[in-house]
Amino acid sequence: MNPGNKSRYFVCEKCGKKLIYRKDNGLWHFAFGRVKDENGNPTGESPVEMFIHGSIKIKCLRRECGHWNILNHFPFKFMPFE
Repeated sequence: MNPGNKSRYFVCEKCGKKLIYRKDNGLWHFAFGRVKDENGNPTGESPVEMFIHGSIKIKCLRRECGHWNILNHFPFKFMPFE
């Protein structure tokens, strides 16, 4: 893990709900939903799980919010020729 590149959750700009996780290697990790066993207890698995490489546009998961968030793959001050 690089000290300057920390993994973290990104939240909705409008309401603050957790949306997606950014891994150390730059991949976005998105998991949604819960799977329950035959007794109705959560198993810890998600029926939807994605790893995304690149910039994304994601709608807030809260029904009351619905704000579209744009998350860039590269930092805002990315200057490759400096």
